[in-house]
This record gives sequence, C-alpha cells and structure tokens, in this order.
Amino acid sequence: MVEISTECNYNCVHCFRNATALRGCIMSSDLFSHVLEEASNSGVKKIVLSGWGEPTVHPNILKMLKELKDYGFHVALNTNGSKLLELAEHLIKLEIDELFVSIDAFDVKLYSQIRRMGDFSLLSKGLEKLRNLKLQNGSTKPEIKSIFTVNKLNVNEVSKALHYAKAFGVHEIAFSYYIGYPGGPRGLECLSSDECRDKLKEELEKAALKYFETGIRVVQPSIMPTTMRKCPFASNRALFIRCDGAVTPCIYYSRTWSTELFGVERKIGEVVLGNIRENKLMDLWRSSYSRMFFRLSFTNMPSCLDCTLQNYCNLTLSNEADCWGNKPSCAHCPYLHYLSYCPL
Repeated sequence: MVEISTECNYNCVHCFRNATALRGCIMSSDLFSHVLEEASNSGVKKIVLSGWGEPTVHPNILKMLKELKDYGFHVALNTNGSKLLELAEHLIKLEIDELFVSIDAFDVKLYSQIRRMGDFSLLSKGLEKLRNLKLQNGSTKPEIKSIFTVNKLNVNEVSKALHYAKAFGVHEIAFSYYIGYPGGPRGLECLSSDECRDKLKEELEKAALKYFETGIRVVQPSIMPTTMRKCPFASNRALFIRCDGAVTPCIYYSRTWSTELFGVERKIGEVVLGNIRENKLMDLWRSSYSRMFFRLSFTNMPSCLDCTLQNYCNLTLSNEADCWGNKPSCAHCPYLHYLSYCPL
C-alpha cells in the first residue's frame, strides 16, 4: 500500500486524519518511481494507492497510474469518488484492476453530513459514467468495490447498500466500523453501543435476503471482538509506504495517534521499519519486520478487545507492549479483530 498524498478534499466526520497533527505531503515523482522499482525488484505483485489522504488529489495521479501499469502491477485505487467523473475514461483505458469507493450513505442530506464537502450526486454520476463506459467497451476493469463505514448516523442505511450497488455497477460492499478517537465527534461510534450493534446485525440480516437477488458480494465485520483474528497486511504479505518514504507494517501503525474503543483510550505510536530512500524493501522485510510478521502470521499475541481486564490493564493503553512481552503490540488493533476493513 502506497500513500501518494496526505491531502484530502473532504472533511469526513469519522476520518482518523483528524486524530493527529498530519503534515501535508505530496509524494514526488522521483520517490514514487523509486518505490515502484524497489517493489518490482522485491517481487511485489499488487500495489494499492491509499493512505491518510485522497490519492486522486495528487496532480500526477494519471501519470502514476500509467507507470504502475507499465511495470505490470495489479493496481487498486482507494478513493472517496470525488474525481470519478473526470477519471472514468482513464481508469478503463489504463485497465486499473480494482477501485475501492467509500460510500457511507444513500440519502443526499445524510451523505453530506457524514462526508463533509462531499457531493453524493457527483459521486453517483461518476459511478454511472464508469458503469456505462465499461458496458460500451466490454470491459471488466476496474472491478468496483465499496467501503461503507458504519456509525450511529448511517446504520439504518446498511440494508440499502445492495440495491444502490446493483444500480451503479458495484461488485462488492465491505462494511467497516468507525473507530473512535479522543476529541472526535461524541456519540458517533456504533461498536461500543449495544443498541447500534443490534441494529447493525438486523440491517445485515435484511441485506442477506438481497444477496441472491443482486449478486453483490458482501464483507461483514465481526459484530463484537473475538479471539478469532487475522491481520490483513500480514496475511497479504503487505507493507505500507508513507508519503515521505517511511516503511511501516500497516496503515494503522504508520503514524502516532490515539483511538477510543469501549471507553478505553489508547495511544498508538508509529512503528517505522526504515525508509525506502535509504533501505532496500526486501532487507526491511527480512530484518526489521520478520519477527513481527511471524507473530502476526500465527496470531501469537493476546486479544485485548475481548479481555475482561481491558478496563484495568495499563499495558493496553498503548501499542508499546503487551502482557505476552510483544514489542510493539497489535493485540487491540480493530483491523486484526475483523472490526474494520483494509482495502488490500
């Protein structure tokens, strides 16, 4: 996963960009080319453009997408959909493989309330144009997938997602919990609310009745944390490359910020393995990351989010270490617990 920008043209109420003092960054063309060369030399097959910003606001986004395809990578683009209307023809011509589009509501007013500065009509027109162009050209690419971040404002919209997806050519919908953070909007998080979780379960059951009717694939989160866990980055043998070239294990641990889950605030310290300007990508994988990868592959760590002592344990207040001696710890990561979704 490569972050080419930390800038964004939206100001979504649930976005973790607001949880840290994020420095503006646009990845340079030279650094991007170096990343692709290192990735190619290391045997990387797939690159996802995503991160703490919106990739399509990068002034060289089309040039970057072309360079990715020229290398022969499987390419996925994670976007808020604001630029789809102008990018649709290029995405098909370049044969971009996957497109992840964030859609958190289907009511115009609610969409603008959640995705502040966003335009639901513009998003729908972009998806419609992309669908029509694919039909005209007989193209199967890009495969369009949607990410729906569930919170208390939009939980009633969940069962509506499949009909919208069918109408606008979306092949898959992944539902993902909003992860709260100190200083964020109060009363928005669904995960810590019994009533909201029950409503989500009800909405997902309604959606299940539409699976065969629409043919849309659905990825559901765990309703509650369990000890059944799997790291999306480790299981896909993936790393995250920040806009400044820093290489980290994942997007979640790429910066210092704080989360708040079930009333417990946790400081997440950035975990930097090295910098791709100075280190070979394969060297970082084999040295700095190898021990962490082993722990994640075998889930050799405690499960903080369903531990009865989580409200009393000082170790769970950060990712510095856990009660099994792991440093750093991933034991309370919501992505590991199937609560949130990574577009990998």
